Amino acid sequence: MIQKISTKALIIQVAGEHFSRYGYELSNMEAIAKECHISKPAIYYHFKDKAALYETVLIKHFSELSNAIEENTLSADPKENLSMYIRTFGNYLIATPSFSAIFSREIANDAKSIPDSCIAELSKTLNRLLEILEKGEEKGVFHCENPFMIQMMVVTTLSAYLTTKDLRRRVSLVLTEHREKLDPDVDDVIENLSEKILKALSC
Repeated sequence: MIQKISTKALIIQVAGEHFSRYGYELSNMEAIAKECHISKPAIYYHFKDKAALYETVLIKHFSELSNAIEENTLSADPKENLSMYIRTFGNYLIATPSFSAIFSREIANDAKSIPDSCIAELSKTLNRLLEILEKGEEKGVFHCENPFMIQMMVVTTLSAYLTTKDLRRRVSLVLTEHREKLDPDVDDVIENLSEKILKALSC
């Protein structure tokens, strides 16, 4: 039996798609309402304005991501935790392409549209990474590294991969002999990224 999605959940879902395609500034509440097959006032019943809707969309994703990372990095082995951190981040971005696109837009725009409440939620992931790296240093398996640099390596690599599918396809049509190298499978990208970061940090 298919479970019917609530109106509020539908608005959040559709809004996420619009924010990913058009960005915050160009997304239109009337267009979101039309795609949801509801009136514009029906959106304002749940969200006071576009900013509140955008905040809800981001909070949903940032909290889901931070919770997944927390659940998947419980090993006593810092290397295993770091690998799972990267894999969890990557798998979440794959599972939520609209969020990946929104996140990429915000990174390119210096996160100007992200409210402080969302920054606080996003900071949970960075804090968990910091804990993993510190534990690795204590155990003598990692050398000291700025966690924000590692975070950016993960986020920018995976976001760029997920948002350049059409570009890679067009390039591979020109460079046909190198098609496989230019358009690797996403699982291979995550695995390769994990291996490279672990190698770079290992003592």
